[in-house]
Amino acid sequence: MNPNFKGIYAVAVTPFKENGEFDLDQSKKNLDWLIENGVHGVCILGATGEYQSISDEEHMQYVREIVPYIKDRVSIIVGASRERPEDVVKLVNNIKACGADAAMVLSPFYCHPAQDEIVKFYHYVMDQTDFPIVVYNNPGSAGVELEQNTYLEILKHPRASIVKESSGDIHKLTQVLNDAPETTSVFCGCDNLAFESFAAGACGWICMLANVAPRDCVALYEAVCEEKDLEKGKEIYKRILPSLDVLESFPKPVQALKHLLSYRGLNGGYVRKPRYELTEEEKQFVVKEMAPDRIQ
Repeated sequence: MNPNFKGIYAVAVTPFKENGEFDLDQSKKNLDWLIENGVHGVCILGATGEYQSISDEEHMQYVREIVPYIKDRVSIIVGASRERPEDVVKLVNNIKACGADAAMVLSPFYCHPAQDEIVKFYHYVMDQTDFPIVVYNNPGSAGVELEQNTYLEILKHPRASIVKESSGDIHKLTQVLNDAPETTSVFCGCDNLAFESFAAGACGWICMLANVAPRDCVALYEAVCEEKDLEKGKEIYKRILPSLDVLESFPKPVQALKHLLSYRGLNGGYVRKPRYELTEEEKQFVVKEMAPDRIQ
């Protein structure tokens, strides 16, 4: 485990105004609330943060504004996924200059690169930036899955600081845990596999639910990873699992989180196209199924 990276990282939503501009004031208020409620870190501009719906220039602008605002309070990971490695390097260098702690990079999407090309992609980014990188395995988003030998080759690089394992396969996570060097932290990347991942040895969780239930997510981590109390962790997990299942199955998880933030008296803001706001029926479903009065 890399001691610099462990615990609960809320993959924060990005509030937009109705006209599509960043709502920076609301972003800061939401992040303040997350920090006050005990998260160990935040991940901005991940998939939940709608990173693909903003331009490179907007990405760099948001990072310049948000990272200095919170960097002395919690650990910060910033999503920097693009298909072209040169674009990734540009974004990561800005993230580095602004004082974040790591950049999260998904393997190239749509083009379905071969496994050796994925290795070269990650090594190129790490060589060009000399900055801690989150190796992000999410075949549902990238269209390709990192195989065991691919992981082994990528993790030979000293800048491969974290793995976010989002394949949904607990055996794959266990494989990575067995193979990862001591300098690499392995994080859960599937919300409804958190307990299983912690029990297997994952030392962190980049999670959606922490947007609206940061204390429960921290409590689960502390019970299983720090106190080694599986029964206590199981009780917490049992209570929050219906909400986690919604986030992994409902087709509009970003909108669901933004709606629940408003339900909590905060403000998730609007989404950007191609996403659209929830219907009234969908809002009722989210509140009913995610039971915000039972999570905290």
